[in-house]
Amino acid sequence: MKRFLRSLRNEANSDCQYCRELHDGQLRISATELIQGLLCCPACQLLYQSISPSDLSDPRIVLAHVRLSGDSQVSHTFDPKSEAMSRQLRAEEGFSKGGWFAGPSYPPAATYSPVERTVELFSLEGHTSHWLNIGTSRHISTAADAPECLDLIRTWVSDCDRKHRGCKKTSSAILPDRVIFVGSGADPHLVESQGTLGKYIALSHRWGGEVPLQLKKHTANDFKRGIPFSQFPKTFQDAITICRALAVEYIWIDSICIIQDSKEDWEIQGSKMDQVYANCFLTIAADAAENSHAGFIRTSERQDLRTKTRKLVCYGPKGEKSEIFVRPWREFGSLGGFGRHYFESLEREDLKPPQRLTDQGSYLLRRGWVLQETFLPPRALHFLPGEVTWRCASVSRCECQLRPHGSVVHEPLDRERPREISSDDLKEYWKEVIEQYTRRQLTFPSDRLAALAGCASRAHSSSPDVDYYAGLWSDALPSTLLWVVDRPPVNSGGHGDCDSHRIEPSIAPTWSWASVTGYVDFLFWKRNFDRGSWAKSAPDLTVVHIHCPPLGQNKYGSVGDAKLTAEGYLCKVRVWLTGGSKWHFPFKMEAQNLDGTLSKASGFFYPDTEEVLASLQKERESGMSMMVVSVYESRLFLVLRQIEESQLVFERIGVCHCHVSDEVVLSEWGRRERFTIV
Repeated sequence: MKRFLRSLRNEANSDCQYCRELHDGQLRISATELIQGLLCCPACQLLYQSISPSDLSDPRIVLAHVRLSGDSQVSHTFDPKSEAMSRQLRAEEGFSKGGWFAGPSYPPAATYSPVERTVELFSLEGHTSHWLNIGTSRHISTAADAPECLDLIRTWVSDCDRKHRGCKKTSSAILPDRVIFVGSGADPHLVESQGTLGKYIALSHRWGGEVPLQLKKHTANDFKRGIPFSQFPKTFQDAITICRALAVEYIWIDSICIIQDSKEDWEIQGSKMDQVYANCFLTIAADAAENSHAGFIRTSERQDLRTKTRKLVCYGPKGEKSEIFVRPWREFGSLGGFGRHYFESLEREDLKPPQRLTDQGSYLLRRGWVLQETFLPPRALHFLPGEVTWRCASVSRCECQLRPHGSVVHEPLDRERPREISSDDLKEYWKEVIEQYTRRQLTFPSDRLAALAGCASRAHSSSPDVDYYAGLWSDALPSTLLWVVDRPPVNSGGHGDCDSHRIEPSIAPTWSWASVTGYVDFLFWKRNFDRGSWAKSAPDLTVVHIHCPPLGQNKYGSVGDAKLTAEGYLCKVRVWLTGGSKWHFPFKMEAQNLDGTLSKASGFFYPDTEEVLASLQKERESGMSMMVVSVYESRLFLVLRQIEESQLVFERIGVCHCHVSDEVVLSEWGRRERFTIV
């Protein structure tokens, strides 16, 4: 960016006082100044030409200023002519209510929230722009199966195969139990592989309702004889087209390779999901397809981008004729949309779900089943609405840019960073996996464990001596019992969709995060709690035994009749809520000591479900009786409800932590006893 600004400053007409007004690493020119600079400054002429003629002629808005902030990124800021127009534009086009961020200050004359358009300036490879720091890029193809786009994809695959030492070689592998043969130009047909070797592609897609083509017990023989290409829904047809273009003979599609009306087959195949995605030649991620009918090769966004790409015939700093293109800047990447059009984290909790989809361009981003389809494959092609992108363990690329992308974020599990996510990574960062996963959507809450089974199986391979209990690892207990339910603020737009309820019928014990539908957060490992340093101290609670049998054949799937037996200080307390916020609630707590005296403490309560929260709010005056057991430091407690009067058998209903200033003497509050949580 600084080189670009320096180039404009050094090469522009020295008489242009506006282009010399460069400070703090950015250029901002008011509309009046820009127009005055047109006659003498080629840089001003270039910036003015980058403005869309339709915006300049729009009677609802007036140009306020033009701003350069980034490598070839230009923003045009317009003022609406009235507050009503400002509200209308925000409603129609989703403009940010808060306006813009970059720039030393918004012009004081502005009365209403501004409208901002951002574009990218670029030249084509082999053509010189005479503005040396305007980058070279590619045009986006009108369709993903256009010859130039398919050639580009083949180049990415070939480069990975031949040049990437850090990438896993995928010439052939043991085929999944069932695959679809798509080679030789004949109609595809289902194949039972019986352990043979081959090269196959896996499809990651959104069902989006009923998929018309499904493998059922009564259709298996028909599918083996052949499936006419015309019977495949459009998204599947597009995947087969890409598969054939890459000369790969087999494809794996879940709805056709798993018997949909067989619970037993679902359990068996679900337990092998890590192998399906880890051993594939690559994964096709149909990000642009809303459902199986939509397809992803030809999209309106591609057509729109080409339509809005304009050629600017302009002049360089010394009067040389130059050819530069301008097109809309796409701000948000999505599981493969990296690089210069990538700005922020994928998890933007300030946006409503429809806005996330529009901005990030992926129907897969919020789907629970797709998380493992993102982590497990060695490499993937993401077919976004506006372009195709590539990601492998060594590099990430996109259709619109020539250069590979560097690392844009540094989270250990972020698929925007080009590297393989190993079994060690998944195990070490399991808490982060759960936090990401539980913020995604599942059509059936009963899939809460099944949809993560592939990741669990991969993580387990790095630590085979560790036991897996309904989403938690034995070597991380008892600390990871302290998960909490996160309730996003109402204005995030997701509040109604992420209310937390106990999943019925039960698929996990109440001490597991998988027993509830809400967003899960490992809050006590965050900065405010010294990043979990407390977990290094001796726990107050001892796990004695865990009984956690799987309900079916998938040992990483749903469990039944699970019990956790532990020893700790059980304390009967009365709790009053004293306030409330988006996800934790101030409370005060009283306990009758063994000697008959009362002890008091206060802190924050994190209820597991809306039902528990409603009960606490109903009993604000008199308080609610419950049991607590300290897990660490006499201030991090599991909150329990007794379900068998004659025995010490409980269910978990939440977590609470007491303020450090409140002294809690466990031996005075209760007795150390052995008890069971179900």
